[in-house]
Amino acid sequence: MKKGDEIPVEGVEISTEGKGIAKTEEGFVIFVEGLLPGDKGIAKIHKKKSNYAEAKLIKLEQSSPFRVEPRCPYFGTCGGCKRQDLQYEKQLEFKRDVVMNAFKRIGKFGELDVPLAIGSENIFFYRNKMEFSFSDDKWMMTADADKEKEKFAVGLHIPKFHSKILDIEVCYLQSEISYKILNFSRDFFKSRNASVYSTNTHSGFLRFLIVRQAANTKDLMINLITYDYNETLMKEYSNELLEKFPEITTLLNSTSEKKAQIAVGDSEHVLSGSGYMHEKLIDKAGKEFTFKISPQSFFQTNTLQAQLLYDVTAEFGDFKKDDRVLDLYCGTGSISIFISDKVEFVKGVELVEDSISNAIENAKLNNASNTEFVVADIKDYIDQNRNNIAGNSSDSANPNVPEKLFNKIILDPPRAGLHPDICERLSETNFDVIVYVSCNPVTQARDLEIICSKGNYRIEKLQPVDMFPHTYHIENVVKLISANLK
Repeated sequence: MKKGDEIPVEGVEISTEGKGIAKTEEGFVIFVEGLLPGDKGIAKIHKKKSNYAEAKLIKLEQSSPFRVEPRCPYFGTCGGCKRQDLQYEKQLEFKRDVVMNAFKRIGKFGELDVPLAIGSENIFFYRNKMEFSFSDDKWMMTADADKEKEKFAVGLHIPKFHSKILDIEVCYLQSEISYKILNFSRDFFKSRNASVYSTNTHSGFLRFLIVRQAANTKDLMINLITYDYNETLMKEYSNELLEKFPEITTLLNSTSEKKAQIAVGDSEHVLSGSGYMHEKLIDKAGKEFTFKISPQSFFQTNTLQAQLLYDVTAEFGDFKKDDRVLDLYCGTGSISIFISDKVEFVKGVELVEDSISNAIENAKLNNASNTEFVVADIKDYIDQNRNNIAGNSSDSANPNVPEKLFNKIILDPPRAGLHPDICERLSETNFDVIVYVSCNPVTQARDLEIICSKGNYRIEKLQPVDMFPHTYHIENVVKLISANLK
């Protein structure tokens, strides 16, 4: 087998990156893009290593019984959805298997009872935020191959390409109004001959269009990110956009001169409304929590599933009125506030100052007076408060906090997981409960192997939650309990 060979393949499972897995008679593994379990076809090898190969399915000879017709016309080209062609029930099984394999192979935990991922009620139109990119490097679909390449596109990135953008007219990830706003914006700026920012020349006007749409309050925020501010053009855009879409509650024009293609503005011009929006999270008891979302605030991208995720987190924490909880990587404080009425006190720690400012403001919005949020690097915070973290002293430096130990902890780190030193520190602690929320089961399993290595903790239960249907991403919640507890 070598690069360029075309070989018969049969799908047996799916990798953690969403690629199909086929094996030769000798057991050699081939990762095949476009292959599903049960598919049979011909794949072309494009990479060959000593212990695996990578290929692309070029001919489907027999379809898997789990294969379905993708709803989106751009499926297979756009990078937004990887597995729209797989039955949703099978997607949930696949995501459960991703968690199971990570904990068995990476964490070396042996057999664990991993339940089926909690599915999303909405498998389309579930996102509350979409970032569309402008580019002068338009990706040409096969049907457009003979057309002259146009220097204007707004849509979604093509996987593995830095600047190429697929010019889309419909997207089933957010809502119908979101892609209508996208199409209006494309037509408006093309009619004005507005330039598109180029990473090559570091010039051009249009950069990103961000649509944020609340699920429980119906607020709708539009943020157009441009290189600089054109007051006349923005006034025209604002007037026509708001006339066409009166549902918009706030409209902003952010500007950024940075070379990095990141959808974040350095300054903001509020064209209409307050410049921010509100969203609510509702727990399973019906209690509502309100969050202020500014243009650059982080908020869970699937609101309705975030409610389920936080319900699972609260259930795993088994929180009581005398609990004092440490919430590391607290972000804008959403989990801290969500559980605040169940416990005595919550302290959130986060490195990003803007997030902590938002957390403090959100706590006030919800009258969560038993919360405190501090800016700190997590590793430094643990080192500086090592006695308290280890359960040997109180947090007496804070007059608002009773002189009692933190007895439970929540971890919700980014995809990269925890620093090994943090895992080592936590392995020496004696919290009653650790609840670890992760969007990456591989790094989560790696971290928990270290945290459990000294025998102070054991895994009691796990629960995957599907936040992003039709992708290979999965959120997972794990409950660790002290080895001293029965």
